Amino acid sequence: MGLHKSLPPTVLSILIWVTSLTAQIEYSGFADILYNHDLSDDGVSGFSYGQFEVDLSAAVMEGVTFEGALAYNADDGVFEAGAGFFDIQLLGSDSDVDHDGLIKQSGLMIGQFDVPFGIDYLQIPSPDRLLVSGPLLNQKTIDGWNDVGLNLYGELSFLNFNLFAVNGWQNGFALGGRLGLPVGDLLELGASFSTQTTENDTGATPNILGLDLQAKLGSITTRLEYQQANAIEEGNVDALTNTHEHKGYYLEVDLDLEPALNLPLFAVGRYGGWKMDEDDMERITAGLGYRVVEVFQLRVEYLSDSDTEGEKQNIITVQTVISF
Repeated sequence: MGLHKSLPPTVLSILIWVTSLTAQIEYSGFADILYNHDLSDDGVSGFSYGQFEVDLSAAVMEGVTFEGALAYNADDGVFEAGAGFFDIQLLGSDSDVDHDGLIKQSGLMIGQFDVPFGIDYLQIPSPDRLLVSGPLLNQKTIDGWNDVGLNLYGELSFLNFNLFAVNGWQNGFALGGRLGLPVGDLLELGASFSTQTTENDTGATPNILGLDLQAKLGSITTRLEYQQANAIEEGNVDALTNTHEHKGYYLEVDLDLEPALNLPLFAVGRYGGWKMDEDDMERITAGLGYRVVEVFQLRVEYLSDSDTEGEKQNIITVQTVISF
């Protein structure tokens, strides 16, 4: 004889809600493995992880979604939060309030996310970046800025915008945003700015100014970005203990051979320069990639760095990238 007990209504409701929410969770992710070969006499070669990330998203309720990411930290050998935010849809094409269609979409992100400064933050995940390495400019300044706070975003018929307030550094907040101006379907101009609400230890107020351009013509995509910053430690927006002044730029050209020649190949070239006080540095990067299948790519990259002191670095990297 079986034993049957009825669950309390509250517990049953919670179980039903959790079950329904779990069923709506969507999982994805990506990983890449690198082989680096330093061409210098005393260079080190070997295999390593590039990125390893597991992403999830879920519809919490109508107009509200949650997105999160667990990213592998190769230095510590552990997974940690790479992102975790609620995305609350506001006015847009599906809204009954916006009858004239001025606002195509808008929303508010609350939580941890890649800060929308410039355009390189859109290519931080390895499947989205055709080159293995990021621009020298961003490496030396904001360096993949990821923070906790708010981001109000929107797309109008004539521009798009992001306005953020994040924890920043020291005891204050970092406030800023980016405005993008599309010119037809081929070109977009952008301007970004960030400032800190408190001074750093030297009494300086950290500010970052950025200008960017994106253009697409057939199989060719061009990206140009310039940044100027002060009171930021080299390569670390969190280490604001000095009054260093930065400025730099990069130009990147991507060529996709698949549309024109029906070949699953792409080629990328980037040149960048960076200057801090009296230090100058430049980087030349060239890459070639092969799309084995839609979710699996092989890439090879040549990177050459040089500076005013005559220091040079030449590295060849082979990367495998898989999405799931």
